[in-house]
Amino acid sequence: MMKVLTVCLDLAAAVMRRYSMVWLFCGVLPVKDRGPKSERWVSAGFVAVSMAFYVVGSYVPAVRIFFYGDPEGMQTSRASILPSAISLFLMLAYCCFFYSGKKSRICYLVCTAYTINELVMFMIQPLYSLLLGVISAVVEHLVISGNAFVIGHFDLIFGIYQTLWQLALYLTLLIVLYNIIAIMKRNLSCMGRELTRMQEIFLAVPDGIGICFCVMLRSILYAYKGREIRFLMDEYPETRLLVPAVSGLCLLSIILSALILKKLVKSSEREMLLEVYRNRISDMEEHMKDVERLYDGIRGMRHDMKNCVADLEILLQKKPGFSEKSNEEYEAEVRHYLDGMCLAIDELDIKCNTGNPVTDVVLGRKIRRAEQAGIPIECDFIFPEGLGISAFDLSILLNNGLDNAIEASRREEAPFIRLDSYRKGNMFFIEIRNAFSGSLKWDSTGTFLKTNKPDFAIHGLGIKNMRNCADKYYGTLRYTGSNGIFLLTVMLQGKENQNGNEN
Repeated sequence: MMKVLTVCLDLAAAVMRRYSMVWLFCGVLPVKDRGPKSERWVSAGFVAVSMAFYVVGSYVPAVRIFFYGDPEGMQTSRASILPSAISLFLMLAYCCFFYSGKKSRICYLVCTAYTINELVMFMIQPLYSLLLGVISAVVEHLVISGNAFVIGHFDLIFGIYQTLWQLALYLTLLIVLYNIIAIMKRNLSCMGRELTRMQEIFLAVPDGIGICFCVMLRSILYAYKGREIRFLMDEYPETRLLVPAVSGLCLLSIILSALILKKLVKSSEREMLLEVYRNRISDMEEHMKDVERLYDGIRGMRHDMKNCVADLEILLQKKPGFSEKSNEEYEAEVRHYLDGMCLAIDELDIKCNTGNPVTDVVLGRKIRRAEQAGIPIECDFIFPEGLGISAFDLSILLNNGLDNAIEASRREEAPFIRLDSYRKGNMFFIEIRNAFSGSLKWDSTGTFLKTNKPDFAIHGLGIKNMRNCADKYYGTLRYTGSNGIFLLTVMLQGKENQNGNEN
């Protein structure tokens, strides 16, 4: 009866430990669109597959002989390394098949779950073994001292306290394992973001140390010498505390590496936000400079216009016959004077009339920049009146979209840029096309384009700003590249018949 109860406790603990391991993936990596689409079913499948391997390896004599060379089980702790390695690779293959993401990221999570499981066991079990030894010594003392009750019920007492010890061991192990996995899940929320190679190595090193320590322990923990079994902790009693201490330190290093990485990612995101605000302030400063330039030009033109009109009146009053110059020279001089006035007025002209002063200035600035770079640009943009779409948000979309288009077009032999906008009901669309002879490369999440820029930390701020603006209006941001054209499409959802619009 006690043996059956012991086996049931062992199997129940094994199920919970494997569920805790796969729980680390839930919410950190998405499930692929194959087989069972529910994350719950994928987790249940992992537990079922890994438990099947565990049961076969632990309770089938033929498999025991294959793994351990003895149908009764392990004669040395070193023999457990092979089935543990197979279990690890089985878990890795299962997760690579059902979870999406970079293979290095999946491998890290698998090794982390496995290492935490091993380290928790090596941290808790020696302490409980020490407790079991104390209890056994007490019972042995009672037997030697002639306690009739203990001697008469020795088998029952031994079975009960051994079962309670095993139950307490498994409960403690599962509680500690659950809490550590929960901490790791909170700190690994950054795994969905793009990480640098150094950040991935920073995460992997504590795992590697933990795995090496666990393999070393399995190699030397115990072994049979003839009929005698020799335990490391019996021969070297100080290891009863050193093994749990080193295991706990390895666990702490794994947790701290995830925690530090999370803080680094958050710090990087704060720097990115600061860069976003700097870019917005820079755009506002450029906008103010353009407005000041227009204002100063208009004020100067008003000042000069009276003199220009007076000069024209004098020129018109003079008769060519009284002038020393011929009629042709006289008309050419008047024409030159008028051309100068027209040129001064053209410099104050808005390059693109969109129906809103903010987008007028933004597009005027980008058109001048493209023309200075020798890039032909066509603009057919109309401000969406009545949809409640902020002119400031549109300026972010136009600034970043056209900046990317100008930068990409500089590298092309036949550059061009075209901006279009149109409205369908309460939906507003912006399309930016530019010459593009390369190919699109996506990051591991399939969301953002990879960069060729050396500064990885602030890459993609423009696209992220545009995506945030699109999300604000329940819209989408899409980009495609084919047939020599890169197309950026922004869809915004507005509100029809809204009074006015935000500027």
